Formats: sequence, C-alpha cells, structure tokens
Amino acid sequence: MNRCICLEPPFHSANFDSSSVGIDETNGRFAEVSLERCKQCGRKWLRYFVEYEAFPHSGRWYRGLIADEMVEKVTPETAMTILANVEWRFCGGSYFNSTGHRHVGPLFLD
Repeated sequence: MNRCICLEPPFHSANFDSSSVGIDETNGRFAEVSLERCKQCGRKWLRYFVEYEAFPHSGRWYRGLIADEMVEKVTPETAMTILANVEWRFCGGSYFNSTGHRHVGPLFLD
C-alpha cells in the first residue's frame, strides 16, 4: 500500500492547497493558523506555526489531521485546543531541530 505524501515529512507547500484561518494572538504568540488540503489524497490538515523573533531556534509548527466536521470549528483561537486533542500530529521547525516528525503528547508553545 502506498503512503501519501502528506504522511511522510518533510512536507512541501506545493503539495497542499492552503487557506489562512488567521492569527492566534493568545499569550502574545501571534501564531499563523491555516487549513491545508493534500492535493494527492484530499486529507485536511490544521497547521499552526509560531516563532518568537527575540529567541533563536524558537520556530515551530504543528500539523494535525482533522475531520471534515471539525473544519468549520477552526478559528485562530480554537486551533491550539483542536491540535492538542488529536490523537497524534506532526511537528517540526528550528525549536525541534527537525523538518518534521510524528508527535504524541503536549504542545510546546509558551
């Protein structure tokens, strides 16, 4: 069985249709929140990206698979809670020194 490109890091933006949800200003994060659809299989992903410019190696992103019925519930303010409640997610960025890996457990944001 072939695995889809959306399940194997590193991820490339050209493989996804992306739409901005907005900016999560919670706790001064100013995180970019977007919904992405894999062009190959159609899976929907919630992506959350944050970095703290004053701190080197602070950039991090999370990408979690979400069901169609969750898409309408995604706002910049609900994104972190939704990602925290998925069974597993991908994460990466300079904070993790990674182009992406599967992650289970808490989100490291603040």
